[in-house]
Amino acid sequence: MKNILFPTDFSQNAENALNFAIEIARKVKGHLVLFHAYSVQLIDPNMPAEIYLSAYQEEEKSAKESLEELSRRIIDSNKDEDGNSLFTVDAIVTQGLVVDEVLSLINDFKIDLVIMGTHGASGITELILGSNTSSIIEKAHIPVLAIPHNAIYNGINNIVYAYDDIKSGLPSFQRLLEFAEIYNSEITLLHIIDAENNTVEVNKKEFERIKGSVDYDRIRLELVKEENVLEGINDYVNSNDVDILAMAIRKRTLFDKIFNKSLTKKMAYHTKVPLLALHF
Repeated sequence: MKNILFPTDFSQNAENALNFAIEIARKVKGHLVLFHAYSVQLIDPNMPAEIYLSAYQEEEKSAKESLEELSRRIIDSNKDEDGNSLFTVDAIVTQGLVVDEVLSLINDFKIDLVIMGTHGASGITELILGSNTSSIIEKAHIPVLAIPHNAIYNGINNIVYAYDDIKSGLPSFQRLLEFAEIYNSEITLLHIIDAENNTVEVNKKEFERIKGSVDYDRIRLELVKEENVLEGINDYVNSNDVDILAMAIRKRTLFDKIFNKSLTKKMAYHTKVPLLALHF
C-alpha cells in the first residue's frame, strides 16, 4: 500500500485529514499524490468568452500555487537527519468534477488508498451521503479512508471491522489485513446480533476458521446483542479505544443497510473515528 491519493479543497477539514495522509505515507515510505480539481461556473450564458477564459486562467493559477505551496511545506517538514525525503510527493491540479478526476487518477497513478477529509459536524452518516466522499467510496475499486473533521491522528493501533455476514465479508477482510499490517494493528471483528437471529455459535465457528487461515494473530471477535445495528456499532465505537472503523462496500452489505437515507433521517451517528471503506 505505497501510493496514496489525497484530494483537497484547501479547507480546514482537508488540512486535518492531511495529517493522516502524511503519517501513513511516512509509515510506508510511499508516494503521496496531492490533488485539487477546480471548475469555473458560467453564470451568465451571454458572458464574453474572454472574460470566462480570464476567470478560468485565474482559477487554475490560484489552484496550482496553493497546491505547490502545500507540496513544498510537506516535503520540507518530512526529511530524515540526512535531509532525505521520507516519502515522495506529487501535486496534480485538473479542471473538472472531483469524483471523475479522482477515479481517473486512481488508474493513472496506480493508487492503493484514497484519504479524504469530510464535511459536517455530525459525523460519518451525514458526511457520507450526498458528498464527493460518498461517490468516491461507491465508485472506486480501492480502499477509501474518510476522515471526520474532528478526528485526531494518534497512530492506528485498533481497527474495528463491522460486518453483517462473516462469510461474504471475507474478501474485504483480506484487504483490511494489508492495511492493518502496516501498523501491526489489533483487528476486532464486530457483529451486532439482534434478538430474532441468535447466530453466536455460527459466528464463533467461522471466526476460528478465518483466524486459522491467515498469518496474523492480532484478531479477535466481538459479538454484541442490540436491536438496532447502527446503535450497536455507535455504542461500541464510543465505548472502546477505536482508531479506525472499517466496513465492506457492496450492495446489501452492512454499510449499505446502515447508510441508506431513510435510516439516517431517523438518527445521527456521531463519531470522531475515521471510516475505512473496503470493496469486495
